[in-house]
Amino acid sequence: MTSPGSHLASRPAPPPRPAPSRGGEAGLARRLPGLWRFLAFRDEVRSRLLEARALEHRPPERFGFSLDAAARLFLVTGFVYRRYFRVECHGIEAIPSGPVLLVANHGSHALAWDGAMIVTACLLEAEPPRLVHGMGDHRLMDLPVLGAAARRIGAVDGTRPACADLLRGGAAVLTFPEGVRALEKPFRQRYRLCPFGHGFVHVALETRTPIVPVAVIGPEEEAPLLANPRWLARLLGTPTAPLTPTLVLPLPVKYRIYFGAPLRLRGPAVPELVAHDVRRVRTTLQELIDRSLTTRRHVFW
Repeated sequence: MTSPGSHLASRPAPPPRPAPSRGGEAGLARRLPGLWRFLAFRDEVRSRLLEARALEHRPPERFGFSLDAAARLFLVTGFVYRRYFRVECHGIEAIPSGPVLLVANHGSHALAWDGAMIVTACLLEAEPPRLVHGMGDHRLMDLPVLGAAARRIGAVDGTRPACADLLRGGAAVLTFPEGVRALEKPFRQRYRLCPFGHGFVHVALETRTPIVPVAVIGPEEEAPLLANPRWLARLLGTPTAPLTPTLVLPLPVKYRIYFGAPLRLRGPAVPELVAHDVRRVRTTLQELIDRSLTTRRHVFW
């Protein structure tokens, strides 16, 4: 006579349940396609940063650049570039190898998104990828959060020695020769260039660096200027304090970035020739802006 339950004991034990897969990021990515795209983009950004960083002969870390911090920040600007502003990039193959000075129009009142989009375009679209160092106003670069983030991603104080140092090290540098004057223009004067400073031409002549004009279409509609009170700028310690209907978050305009043919300046840096070269670069950039505007179908698409 068998004891109760002995027939159960005689059955073979059920096979153990398989342990949860520990495929790490790859396993998660297979189950979550959105996460897979994010991880792939993260790896792309870091790989391209490493490639761009290797093109410079002098370490950009001497100015505060951080590869890890830049990789994280470019994830943000890359998302804005591809999803929010939906940037179209034209003529980026015109950027020559070696040191280059990018000269662009300035019109973004909301956190300098125009500069961020140019820098992001050069990292994601150029072949080989370029790490572009933006020239920032020292008052903005001294701000505790924005200034620190700008340095980590590659920006430096907008001085001639810093610009020349970067160019001699084989870097790509972005400058806005209009300066803060561009951020004080009323909306009716959008895409009309203000007078240029002369410093960028002095540096280009000194380092024998080509200049590439860059027309950015879109930023001057992203946050239309309502007012720019000087008392508020003094209170904040910033060069300007633009008040816009969108405050910090810009309108989702469609960005279009056009890179022009390189300009190679030659000759001594005497005042008359420098002034002539400044007018030449400004005229070339204004013509590029005007041509680019004629191809735009709509501000938002």
